[in-house]
Amino acid sequence: GAAVIPAIIGNSNQSMQVSHAMAARRINVQPIVHPAVEENAARLRFFISATHTEEEIRQAVDVLSEELEKVGSVF
Repeated sequence: GAAVIPAIIGNSNQSMQVSHAMAARRINVQPIVHPAVEENAARLRFFISATHTEEEIRQAVDVLSEELEKVGSVF
C-alpha cells in the first residue's frame, strides 16, 4: 500500500521551488498549487510506501526542512 502525505506550504511559488530543489537532491515530491488548491493551501504531496526505509523517510524530512529554510518558509 501507499500513503499520501501532504506538507502544507501555503505558497505556490515556495512549493514549486522546494519541489524542484528536492528533485535535484533525488527526492520525488509533487507540488500541488493554485488553482488546484487555494493559494494558502499550496502543498507538497509525498507518496510513501512500505518499500521506503526509515532512513529514506528521515532523510526526506531533513531535506524538506533544509529547503524550506532556504526559501524562507515557516513550516
